[in-house]
Formats: sequence, C-alpha cells, structure tokens
Amino acid sequence: MADNQYDAIVIGAGHNGLTTAGYLAKDGLSVLVLERLDKIGGAATTDEFTQGFNGPMCSYIQYMLQGKVIDDLKLKEHGLEVLKGPNKPGSGAASMSGIHPFPDGTFTGGPHIKSPLDAAEQIRQFSENDARNYFEWQSFWEQAAGILHKTFLDEPPTVTELIESVKGTRQEEILEKMLTWSIMDLLDDHFEHPNVRASSLGIPEADPSAPGSIMSNAYFMASQFSRAEDKGIPRGSMGAITQALGASVRDLGAEIRTRAPVQEVIIEGGEAKGVRLASGEEIRSFIVVSNADPKRTYSTLVDSQFVDEATKSKIKRWKTNANCVKFLAAFSEPLDLTRYLGDDYDRDQIVNVSIGPSVEYFQQSWDDAIAGRVTDCPLMHIQMPSLVDPNLAPRGGVVMSNWILYYPAEPVDQPWETRRDAVGEQIIDVITEYAPNFRDSLIDWSVQAPIDIETRVGITDGNIRHGDMIPSQMLANRFAYRTSVRNFYMCGAGTHPGGEVTAAPGHNSAHAILRDLERIAV
Repeated sequence: MADNQYDAIVIGAGHNGLTTAGYLAKDGLSVLVLERLDKIGGAATTDEFTQGFNGPMCSYIQYMLQGKVIDDLKLKEHGLEVLKGPNKPGSGAASMSGIHPFPDGTFTGGPHIKSPLDAAEQIRQFSENDARNYFEWQSFWEQAAGILHKTFLDEPPTVTELIESVKGTRQEEILEKMLTWSIMDLLDDHFEHPNVRASSLGIPEADPSAPGSIMSNAYFMASQFSRAEDKGIPRGSMGAITQALGASVRDLGAEIRTRAPVQEVIIEGGEAKGVRLASGEEIRSFIVVSNADPKRTYSTLVDSQFVDEATKSKIKRWKTNANCVKFLAAFSEPLDLTRYLGDDYDRDQIVNVSIGPSVEYFQQSWDDAIAGRVTDCPLMHIQMPSLVDPNLAPRGGVVMSNWILYYPAEPVDQPWETRRDAVGEQIIDVITEYAPNFRDSLIDWSVQAPIDIETRVGITDGNIRHGDMIPSQMLANRFAYRTSVRNFYMCGAGTHPGGEVTAAPGHNSAHAILRDLERIAV
C-alpha cells in the first residue's frame, strides 16, 4: 500500500475520533488519525496551566465513559486508572464528597451523605414534604435515564420509536413527562423548599422552564448506569483517557499524526476520497471520518456544493447556546467550608462544590446567555482533582477545575477580550463568599471564555457538547453518522448520543462504518 493511501482517515484525535479509529483498526482496516494540535486528546487533555500545576483543560471527570469501550479497547491495560477518593496516607478508599452550599449557611450533600436514606434525612431538615417525595424523585430520574441509556450504543431511535419501545409499560408515563414537562414543572410536583429545589435542579443543558428540558438532565443522569469502577478522576486527570486510547489505537496498528491540520475533505464524484492538509499534502483513503463538531465539519472541511439542502438547513438551526467558561486555579490550601461543616471536618474530603443558590438564579443565568449578556448569576461546578491525585500540584498545592454556566459565545455589548478578567474576578468573589480563604490562597488563575475554547480546541462557539442537549437535538435529531457524501462519516459529540466523555459516538460511528462495509462486501 502506498505511503499516502489508507482504508480510513479520522479527522481529529479527541476521544471519539480515537475510539472510532480503534474499532476500525481492530477490524483490520489501515487507519490514519490526523490532529491539528501538537498532542492528542482534543477536549480531554491534562495540561500545565501554571508552573507546577496540571489540570483538565476542558472535560474534568470520568463518569460516563462506556464500559464496553474500556473493555473492547483494553484501556486499563494501556494505563487508564480511575481514582475513587482523596489519595493520602491512611485515607483508604475514601469517596469523593461534594457539597451544595447556600448563602444562609445551610447545605446539601457533604461527607456524611453515604446513601439515599442519608440524603432524605438531610432534606427532612428543610421540609417533611420534600423528604417524603425524595424517593419518588429519585425513581423518576432512574427510569428516565434508563430510557435514554439503553439507546447509547446503537443507532439513534426517532422519538416515535422510543415511544413505541416503552408502550404499555410504566415507563410510558415517564417518557411522556420527559417530552412535555419542564424541569421546573417536575420540581413543582415534588419539592417546596427553595434550597431543596435548587440543589435538585442540577445544571441542565437547556432552559429549565422549557417543555422537554427533562430530557437534558435525564441524559446526564444516565451516568448512574456506568460501572462503579469506571467513575472517578483518572490518575493524571482527563488526559489519561485519551493517552490510553492513543496507546490502544497504535497497538491495534493505526497511525496518529499530530500537527497535521486538515484543510478539506477530497470529494470526487460525490464520494470522499481522502483529505488535503493545510500543507498541501494529499492523503487518499476509502473512508473519511470527521470528529469535528457539525458546524465546523460543514463550514470548513466540506465544500458547500457537496452538502445537501437538508443538512444545510439543519446546520442553520443547530443551537449552540449552552456555552461555558472554564476557570482553572492554583491555590495553596483546600477551600475552607467550616461555616457549613464545622471545625473538625477533613478539608481534603470535599472534592466537588456546586454553586447555584436558587432556581431563579439558574433561570437568570440561562436568560442572560440567550440575550447575549454576561451573567451576574454564574452557576458553578467546582472540582479539586489534586485532592484525589496529588501529583497534579506541588506538595500542599491545590488545583481547581471549575465549569461556569451559562455564557454567550459573543457578548452583545463588549467582546470577550475586554470581559475575560472581570468575569474571572467575579468568579473568585462568588467562591470567596462561600469559602472565605479562597482569594487569599490564590497563586494563579486563568479563564477560558467560549471563544478561547473554540480557538484552542476547535469547537464552534466553545460548545463542548458540539450542540445543545435539547429534545430537538437528541436521539435521531442529532447529526447522523452517515452523511450525504458517500464514504464520509461523522463520529463526534454532535452525533448520537451526544456530549460528555462517553466514547459512545465514536463506538457507534465505527460500527455504522463496519456494517456498511459488510453490505458492500456482500
């Protein structure tokens, strides 16, 4: 075979691109993965963001990576190790505790919550009614998540097919609520206390007042079906996942080239024939797969003359509104939450902190982003991975990885270049309201606005899910693995089932390709 001829070329060495490459190589295809950056990983990397401090630049927790992919591609044999709790002498197998604090000094979660019974008893301190309804709430989400999870590693069903799959079962009523109720409706039906409502809301990827927004949360709740041993913080943080994938892919015979940006997909006679690099080099293949997001795939990789009208229309209405800011910080000591947990708690045990004081605060954050405003209501998912893996920070130091929602891709009043530092200072101020030692313990910090994430990782609008996780963009409404160009496929998070580090889109795309090749062979 010529040096520039492969069976398949995968554009992008993010986790889904590597997963697709691994399955194709495992089936005997000659595979080349092309990555424009100088390292593999895409949005799942570990980087030194300030001297001596290493953290996850985008994705930050392994909780939905599919066990089938881990096993099929032998990721644990290639170095993937998942840590379950703070790693210090005498800590044993401590769990990773989280807390949702409130301005009034109350909180939910904490290191003493070990079971649903503990959670219900804690809620009882706020409301007897809410404690009674807690288990029904939990049951609803387990069933809702189960309806979606069963579709994860298969061709995406239509909504009609999904409805048919639960017809005549208890899940029929659950699915009807998923499609027609909002998260706010569900909260109204279960809880009355404002703090219970706020901590139960999670951080949806959709307008929490919009009908169907339950679908968004149900998707992320599917993490409860991941194997317990596969959930946690990888040793070495999130880059360990893609490093293991890269090692697996190479062992299976695939080739990976970094610093190889693709300029365009070569299309001849309506069929993908390879790629042309920015350097001008042409590499030929029978199959081409894009791990880029849908908007970028069709705006930069494929000439518009080869894109059918249905796809063009879908691209125009594809929503990327649920954008985030990523805040990374190096600081000298763990957050001081004694106001909530008392003087004798172990600070190293609180790895996760959620900040969202009310459902109105949530709603305002979303409304601001849709209006193009930089919000005064930042919603935060804070993680301190160095408490679990001390090697990420110098001795005694702490790494913070913090996703803050929601933000517009482009603010209407001032560009991100003039807003970035002010947003960082606001984030620090808000955290310090809950943990008073935070600002004084800061060593360094950085803010990635949506435009920064887009520039660095190549994701349109910095939308880390490649498109909002809303009913009109889920299941068969996601982009298809097969495109209107023969032998050109997609494998990124813009395809079913969607975002997060699941590897499911990569798995599914590879299997769609292999099924198509089997049909050709017959």
